[in-house]
Amino acid sequence: MTEEKRNRIVAAVTVTAILLVVILVAIVIYQIVVLSSVSRRRKEVEEQIAYYEEQTKTEQEHLDYLQSEWFLQDKLLEYGYHRP
Repeated sequence: MTEEKRNRIVAAVTVTAILLVVILVAIVIYQIVVLSSVSRRRKEVEEQIAYYEEQTKTEQEHLDYLQSEWFLQDKLLEYGYHRP
């Protein structure tokens, strides 16, 4: 093997290794960006879930009142009816 052929092989291996490292670094950077985006979106969704759970609880309490006898009595008194 001549000196020139060995130099070409070493250069080809070096270029291949550098390209591999650059591609791997690009993939890692892409994954970090995607993970941060997913993490941010997950946090937003968790906040929305908490908000809607609180709204559901509040509306359930309101529904319970509307279905109670207290509401019926309040409405009867509001319209002028009195219990005998």
